[in-house]
Amino acid sequence: MLVDIATVYYRAYYSMPDSLKSPDGRQINAVRGTMDALMHFIDTYEPQHLITAWDFAWRPEWRVNLLPTYKTARVAAEDEEQMPDTLSDQVDSVRQILEELGVACIGVEDHEADDVVAQYARESSMKTYVVSGDRDLFQLIDDTRDVSMLYLGTGISKHTFANNDYIAERFGIQAHQYADYSLMRGDASDGLPGVKGIGEKTAAALLQTFGNLDSIVDAAHAGDERIKPRIAASLIEHRDYLEAAKQVVVLNREIEVPALDTSWKTVGDSPTLIDLGMKRYQQMWEQVTDY
Repeated sequence: MLVDIATVYYRAYYSMPDSLKSPDGRQINAVRGTMDALMHFIDTYEPQHLITAWDFAWRPEWRVNLLPTYKTARVAAEDEEQMPDTLSDQVDSVRQILEELGVACIGVEDHEADDVVAQYARESSMKTYVVSGDRDLFQLIDDTRDVSMLYLGTGISKHTFANNDYIAERFGIQAHQYADYSLMRGDASDGLPGVKGIGEKTAAALLQTFGNLDSIVDAAHAGDERIKPRIAASLIEHRDYLEAAKQVVVLNREIEVPALDTSWKTVGDSPTLIDLGMKRYQQMWEQVTDY
């Protein structure tokens, strides 16, 4: 199981009451919510291995250089990271607790958690679940390699199990086409302007016909009659954007990640956390809130 941890602790912070306090009075709603969420996924899907992926740069400079609008909607005028102090302190606690429990916490300099998740997903030779609320990670779904996604867009307890059938039904494309789909359609949350005149239906139809973005652009330049003239003109006009943004959105960048034994470790004399179960976790909670 590969967890984009930021999407979990952000959702936990905003969904759990801020009245949750540790014995010494510190706010711990994100800590408690994150741990509950992870235990929910563990209890439901019973993974034998777990990696949490961390943003070492949530808006890397190299991505901004390629696409200046990248994540601009998330950038506040005076606080680029937009993380409340009461959450920032808890993120450190989340990491400390996970490390104490033997959970791998992996980040790579100048890269996002998405890049870490993508690298491990490519390397995986076993059934793999990707846990995230980021739709960009739909592109990692691969039924032939048994890579699926637990999508948090509808919440943690009501998360969506996403495989290729889900992507096909929801978007009318194959999972591996999702990055090209979002580039053409646009995505305001990631600062992707998209191609003028191309919405969800047109993007899906073009991918159904031509297979991938490169073939679509080539067909537009060739005057392929299957592309409406105004759409072809728009694709040609936006070619520079598409070439640059593709390097930002497509998660194919090879990065070095630790080759880890990510099996759960023991906690003291206790069995591994995955064997403790929810009952033992509730008992243990009184201890971990002291962090």
